[in-house]
Amino acid sequence: MRTHENIVYLERHGTPLALDLFLPDGPATGTVIHAHGGGFFKGGRKGERTTRLAEKLTGEGLAMAAVSYRLGTPMQALDAPTRRAVKFNRQRTQEAGISIANRLTGSAFEAARQDIGTAMKYIKNNTERFDIKQNKTAIMGISAGGIAGLALAYPSQNLPVCPRPDAVIALGAALMQPWALSHDGPHGMLIHSHYDRVISPDNTPLAKQAAEQANAPLLVLTCARKGHNAPTQALLEDDAPDGTPYWSFMLDIFRQAELLSPSPAGA
Repeated sequence: MRTHENIVYLERHGTPLALDLFLPDGPATGTVIHAHGGGFFKGGRKGERTTRLAEKLTGEGLAMAAVSYRLGTPMQALDAPTRRAVKFNRQRTQEAGISIANRLTGSAFEAARQDIGTAMKYIKNNTERFDIKQNKTAIMGISAGGIAGLALAYPSQNLPVCPRPDAVIALGAALMQPWALSHDGPHGMLIHSHYDRVISPDNTPLAKQAAEQANAPLLVLTCARKGHNAPTQALLEDDAPDGTPYWSFMLDIFRQAELLSPSPAGA
């Protein structure tokens, strides 16, 4: 695995935002954008779990970009139309019955969504430089990062336009804007624990129902592990109830999104 650290992809008001890029030994077939958790107020792109995910993804021939984004962004940092849209969407999320803390639906969420989208655009524009064969991208978001990833994959039309990923994997997250799902959206997977004190598992059946009603290509799964970080461990180590590894579900989604080549016939 090759690593390029501290690549600045954007400066906001003089503050650099950076990413670490992990590459396979040969050319990468596509890129997974890793968005960390922390409730949009804390957290960071580096850590043992990040490295483990990078090792597994590069082992599949993919690049992984672990990105930093703005934390704790206040409402006044957004322009007036975006502030109005964020407040309107927060109310709509509540009316949809989604149980989630206000801090996960406000200005810090929207700033993170925009920054992750900008990081994705940076990677797409620099594939040749980094020995990535194509500009196909997926977002793998953990907790808050997954909330932002889902909102980039299935964006509410009243928010600023951001690049859209070709696939999304959300771990321990929530689908905050179910009205934005569509049948022609990116393929995705949301894994949640049946026991989570940070983001309620009661949101999971709502996401599944919304995906089914919209005929959206979003797979919604509940893992047997307990805890907010359980879905990431499940992705790395566990099988779904039908015996299929969660990792295999993800790779199938990446093939559908053309980040990976199709499996050989009969494989």
